Amino acid sequence: MRDIFGLRGLFGSVNTRTIYLYSIGIGLLAGLGAVLFGYLLDAATHLTMGVWAQVAIPRPAGEMAVWASPDGEPRRWLLALLPVCGGFVAGYLVKTFAPEAEGTGTDSYIDAFHNKGGVMRLRVPLVKSLATIATLSSGGSAGKEGPVAQIGAGIGSAFGRLIHMGARARRTLMVAGAAAGLGAIFRAPLGGALTAVEVLYKEDLETDALTPAILASVTSYTVYCSIEGFDHVFHFEHDMFHSPVELVFYALLGLFCSAAGYLYVRFLHGSKQYFFDRLPVNGYLLPPIGGLLVGAIGYFRPEVLGQGLGYVQQLISGESVGGLSASVGALALLAGLKILTTSFTISSGGSGGVFGPSLFIGAMLGGCVGTLSHMLFPELVPDVGPFVVVGMGAFFAGVANAPIASLMMVCELTGAYELLPPLMVVATVALVTSRRWSIYVNQVDNKFFSRAHLWEMNPNVLKRMTIGEMSRGVYDQHAIISSGTPLHEIQALAQELGETDLIVRGEDGDLVGLVSLRDLGDREELEHLGSFVLAHDLVNRGATFLTPGDSLISALEFFSDREFDKIPIVEVSNDRRRVLGQVRYADILDFYKREHGAVPAAS
Repeated sequence: MRDIFGLRGLFGSVNTRTIYLYSIGIGLLAGLGAVLFGYLLDAATHLTMGVWAQVAIPRPAGEMAVWASPDGEPRRWLLALLPVCGGFVAGYLVKTFAPEAEGTGTDSYIDAFHNKGGVMRLRVPLVKSLATIATLSSGGSAGKEGPVAQIGAGIGSAFGRLIHMGARARRTLMVAGAAAGLGAIFRAPLGGALTAVEVLYKEDLETDALTPAILASVTSYTVYCSIEGFDHVFHFEHDMFHSPVELVFYALLGLFCSAAGYLYVRFLHGSKQYFFDRLPVNGYLLPPIGGLLVGAIGYFRPEVLGQGLGYVQQLISGESVGGLSASVGALALLAGLKILTTSFTISSGGSGGVFGPSLFIGAMLGGCVGTLSHMLFPELVPDVGPFVVVGMGAFFAGVANAPIASLMMVCELTGAYELLPPLMVVATVALVTSRRWSIYVNQVDNKFFSRAHLWEMNPNVLKRMTIGEMSRGVYDQHAIISSGTPLHEIQALAQELGETDLIVRGEDGDLVGLVSLRDLGDREELEHLGSFVLAHDLVNRGATFLTPGDSLISALEFFSDREFDKIPIVEVSNDRRRVLGQVRYADILDFYKREHGAVPAAS
C-alpha cells in the first residue's frame, strides 16, 4: 500500500509507546464506525419491520428508541418473506465482492490473525457491514458484533499496512481494532478487550495485545457513548447473589448451558456441512433458502428473529417474552428455535455475529433453570432474574471458549457486578466441559499452534534440523496434481482430501506452482468451464519452495509470511525443480513436539 499521506515517515518508528498511540487512534475511528453502523442498522430495521411489517421490536432498556413504534396491524406474512429478501441481498454482496465476509465475521478476524499476518482486505468490513444490515433488518437471526469487530480490525490492519508495519505489529493493531469495535457496540470497554484477545484461542490469551486492546476499547467506548449514552445495554434490578447454596444451582446451570452449547455448535456446523453445502443449487441461492427456513419459524414465533436482545430485557425484567409467558416450557422452546434460526442464517451464508444470539439462548436457558429451581426450592432460589444474566455468560463461555471475557462482558452489559461469583462458577464449568468444541472454526488450541507465535519456539531445535532429516527422505505427496488436471477434478479431489491448497507438477515432474481454492471463491463464471479450465490456468507461479537441505526455521519463516497451508519440497539441479513432495505447517509442529518433549505452556 502506498504511503499517500506520509504517515510512514511521521509514525514509522514501531515500539511499545507508538503502538499505544496507534491503538488510541484506531479506537477513535472504530467508535465512529460503530455509531454509523448502529444508525444504519436501526434505520433499515425501522423500514423493514416497522414501516413494512408493522411489527414492534422491543429494545433493551439502555438503547434509545430513535424511530416511532408502528401503529398499524402487524403483517405477519411479511415476517416469512423478509428473511428471504435479506438473504438475496446479503448473499449477493458477500459472494460477489468478499467471500471471506460470509458467516460470523469474528471467524474471519481469527483467521486473519493466525494465518494471514494480520492482513484484511479493505473491502471486507464494508461488505460485511452492508450484508449484516441486510440480514438483521430482514429478520435474520444473528448479532451485530461480527461486522463491528471487523470494522475495527480492518481499520487496524489497514493502518498497519499503510505505514508498512511488520506482521507482529500489524496483528496487534488488528486485535486492538476488534476490541474497539466490541467495546463500543456493547458499551463494555474491558469485556470488548478481553473478548478480542481470548476468542483467538481455546486455551490461551493474546496477552501481547491486551494493553493496546484496552486502550482502543476504552477510546471507542468513550466516543460511542458520548453520542449514544453511557447507560448499560440492559437494565437490571434484582436481588444479587447472597447465599453459598445458590452456587449449586448455578453450577447446574453451567452444565445445562454446556450441553446445549454442544448441540448448538454441532447443529450450526452440521447444517452447513451436511445440508447447505450439499444442495445442488447456485451458491447465490443458499442464503435465501436459509432465509426461507428462518421466515417459516419466525411467522409463528417472531421472538426468534433478529438479535432478540429486547426480549432478553423483557425476561430480565420479569415480563412475558413477546407473546409467551415466562414458563419453563416456553423459554426452552424459544432457546431451541433460536438455535435453529441462527444456524439456518449463518450456515446458509448469511452475515452476522453469534454473540447476540448466544446471549438470547443463554438468557432463555438461564430463565428455564432459574424458574424451575424457584418452583422447587423457593426459599433457596428467591429470584429468577440473576439466573437469566448468568445464563448469558455461561452459554457464550461454553460455545466460544472465552470464560473470562464472557463474565466480564455480561457484567458490563447489565451492571450486575455483584454476580461475579456465580459467573466465575459457570465460567469454570465451561472451561472444564467445553474445550473440545467451538462456535469459531478458526480458533487454535494455544499460541503454540498459531503462526503468529513462531518466533517463540526454541530456535536451536529448528536450526539444527533440515527438511530432509525431519522427513527421513519420505515426503508426503497426497496433495499433488498434474498441470493438466481439469477444475472439476481439482474441486472433487480437494473435497475428498479436505484440502484447499494443491501443488501443481508439470508433465516433466518439475514444479509449476500452487493452486489455492480459497482464491477462486465462488466465481460462477468458472462453474460451467470445469472441464476446460486446467490446473496450469489457475496456478500461482510465484509460489515459493523448499529443498531437503533447508532448515526448519526457514520453513516456518515461509509459513509466517504466506497464506498457503503447505510448501512444495523440490530437488534443484540444472535449472530444474523436481517435485519430491510437500511439507505442512502441522508436520513441523508435530516434529517440534517430539524433539522438544512437550508443548510450551500457555502464558
